[in-house]
Amino acid sequence: MFVRDEELFNNNVFVLNDSPQIETIQTDVAELIIIDDFYKDMDSVLGEIDKLPFTKVFPHYSGNGDTFFDTRKVYTNNMTGSEIPYTIDNSLRDGVGELIDYPKESIAVLGDLLINCFQFTDKFELDDSKYYSVHRDAPDHVAMVVFLNKHYEEGEGMNFYRETEYNRSTDNRFTLREDIDIIHTVQGKCNRAVLFDTMFKHGQHTPTDQFKKEMRYTQAIFLKLN
Repeated sequence: MFVRDEELFNNNVFVLNDSPQIETIQTDVAELIIIDDFYKDMDSVLGEIDKLPFTKVFPHYSGNGDTFFDTRKVYTNNMTGSEIPYTIDNSLRDGVGELIDYPKESIAVLGDLLINCFQFTDKFELDDSKYYSVHRDAPDHVAMVVFLNKHYEEGEGMNFYRETEYNRSTDNRFTLREDIDIIHTVQGKCNRAVLFDTMFKHGQHTPTDQFKKEMRYTQAIFLKLN
């Protein structure tokens, strides 16, 4: 054998659970869909993600690499045999189509495996007057964020926000809490996915010091609505 099996990236473990737990949350902005037990074998998924390298992103952000560390792990399939299973068996496309009542033939799953990796350093002062990384993504999409850490402290997770008229913060990484209202916070939980419209303002909720002590991992999946 040229390469040991444990050194190979096994893309075939990214299989969806065919009996997840679904909860729908209605808000005055848009619907949120919580999917628990998203992957069939989460331990194997985490083992393969560990093999991927880190790439530093947003180098223009002041403090990146000093007070916080913002990186990605990315896997791109580009030939037969390298595909992520849910992109070729249509299990994700069909499941999302059913959940949002949208024609499955008009949904395109973007095929890259994208892992957001984030950690605060000891130099970062936790500040309860600000929210971190409030943003939208591209229009005409829905997104899924999958929580990948094995444990989450109470309150750690993801916020969804009402639209704001202004942001007085001078740092584009942060939004002042007095300038924006939370509509809903999704508690982080391993193997929990959140499905939402990408134009619904959102961002990580990291109120404790958990992610000073360990890296925060989430998978982002984007689906184009044609």
